[in-house]
Amino acid sequence: MGKVYVVVGAGFRGFCDALQLIKEPGAKIYMVDREPFFGGISCSGKVRDFSVDKGVHMFDGITRELADNVTEIMDGRVRTIDFVSVSAFNGHLTEGFSLPDLSSLPDDTKTRITAELKLLAADAGKGGAPVPRNLRGLFEARYGATAGGIFAGIFQSIYHIDAKLVQPDAISKTSLGRLKHLDDPLMLALKASDPFLDAVLAARRQALGKVDELVSIYPDTGEAMRGWCVRARKWLEDRGVTMCLGQNIESIESTGDKVRLKTGAHTIDANRIIWTNDNTQALACLLGFDFDTRDLVSNTPMLFATLITRAEHIKDFTYLQNFDPEGKTYRTACAGIYSGQIDADGNSFVTCECPTPIDSERWNNPGQAHHAIWQECKALGIVSPDAELADHAVLRLPCTFKVAKLGYDEEIRAFEAEVGHRMRALIFRDVKPFFRRDIYLDSLRVRDLANA
Repeated sequence: MGKVYVVVGAGFRGFCDALQLIKEPGAKIYMVDREPFFGGISCSGKVRDFSVDKGVHMFDGITRELADNVTEIMDGRVRTIDFVSVSAFNGHLTEGFSLPDLSSLPDDTKTRITAELKLLAADAGKGGAPVPRNLRGLFEARYGATAGGIFAGIFQSIYHIDAKLVQPDAISKTSLGRLKHLDDPLMLALKASDPFLDAVLAARRQALGKVDELVSIYPDTGEAMRGWCVRARKWLEDRGVTMCLGQNIESIESTGDKVRLKTGAHTIDANRIIWTNDNTQALACLLGFDFDTRDLVSNTPMLFATLITRAEHIKDFTYLQNFDPEGKTYRTACAGIYSGQIDADGNSFVTCECPTPIDSERWNNPGQAHHAIWQECKALGIVSPDAELADHAVLRLPCTFKVAKLGYDEEIRAFEAEVGHRMRALIFRDVKPFFRRDIYLDSLRVRDLANA
């Protein structure tokens, strides 16, 4: 008889681990989640008759192997996404770019940034540079004091926390991983002049060609990501996975060489529990000790606006990222267009992620926020000047992007050690991989972890 595994969490991370575990001959897998639906944050909501993702959720830059699996689940009903990105900063738009473009700054500021970069490159060649203690330090170590300060300001405007209070590796969850402050030919020349500069600077190229085997796809059923969530659940169930959705875990206890997990509806005796979410407080409570990392994680509250207008008035793009610290929107996507949703009246929609502090005036009055958001969409060229707003919805999302504060890594290592001491049959999965590609690649080792 094969082993029994319980995957706690039915989001994309849980899906990827289950995808690997079903390959083990004879294995029986249960998936447990307190939410009544499969897919976690990927499961789209409804606005009027449209299916709307809460953010830009797609299979972006994934491996061919994962793309083949998604395509199989969707019975071939996927579309290739050819990214058309736009970046905004300081009132300046840069087409075909998704990072901050500082080239609209005054010439003397750009000259100072270039000089600081050259000094950093010279010092990098000597070696022995101290490791940055926080994200602000990392920005300055990569881009110099001037550009580093600008990037720190952009970070704070989006995530509402000082970059000095955040771990350096938070950069991997941002669009602040490279610097562009000059026109593209000058940036390419600067990159070519030094290996350090090549690693930290960015430029647009006329054509990239095929640089790797990664692909970007999206469900083509008119249901947004919900289409994949519904079909992925059935695909797993058809392969013997038992879904225990809408169920809270009541207890976890060791029973000899196995572990027993109880929900309100199931009692499961398993060889391994694979815990795939970041709710350390809930897990610690189940195992009988106190632990809570919530004070060491900064959540990013946002107003999420869905703006419905005529499809013909929406710009032909995938998404725009607004790095202007004074902007009301951060990331706006033509989600209705790339998800293939145009209603009988010719309407589609854009979605806007708007960083908004909790208890601010805008947060407390979301129903009044749509007008300013709509006007900014017009100013940024996302919709045409004569576009009319047919309908809208504004949601408050208290927790979107999560970034680790200083001290998080030390605490989470202590937590993992305590979990391992109390229950060897429970595997607390690494929650740091952020992009779908990285989550999938990390899942390739789950069978080794489960059989260790």
